Formats: sequence, C-alpha cells, structure tokens
Amino acid sequence: MAKSISDIQKINKIIIPLDTIKLIIERLGDDLIWDYDEIKGELIIMKRPTSYVDALAGLGADMWKEAGGTEYIKKIRDEWDR
Repeated sequence: MAKSISDIQKINKIIIPLDTIKLIIERLGDDLIWDYDEIKGELIIMKRPTSYVDALAGLGADMWKEAGGTEYIKKIRDEWDR
C-alpha cells in the first residue's frame, strides 16, 4: 500500500487513495465507524459491530478481577448504603 500525505487545509477534504479504501473494505467491510481521538490526534476507523451488547460484553472484567472481583463490588455497594 502506498503512503499518501494530504494537505487538507487547502481543499477542506481528505482524499483517501483507492488502494487504501480497498484494503479497509477487505479487512473491515463497508459498515464502519469513524472516530477522532483528540488526545492522540488520530483518526480511528473500525468495523461497526453487529451487536454493541456482544461487542462490549465482558469489558472491564480484568479490571474488576484485579480490584477483588465480586467481593470488591459488594463492598463498594455496601458503602453506598451507609
């Protein structure tokens, strides 16, 4: 794939090379999410999930496991009741 540099300040649009578009469609399909990460200054292109519920299921499981799992969650909820 050829690398391309665009100066969008002059034309106010981005031209994506055809070989790049073909590669994106080949790897991700044609139903995409475009997102801009302001912290990193990067444009992110990702495949749109068929189901957001399935795509997000289990997200953070490792984090809760490291914090103490279910016991930690119960402890925090008990603190709310005080």
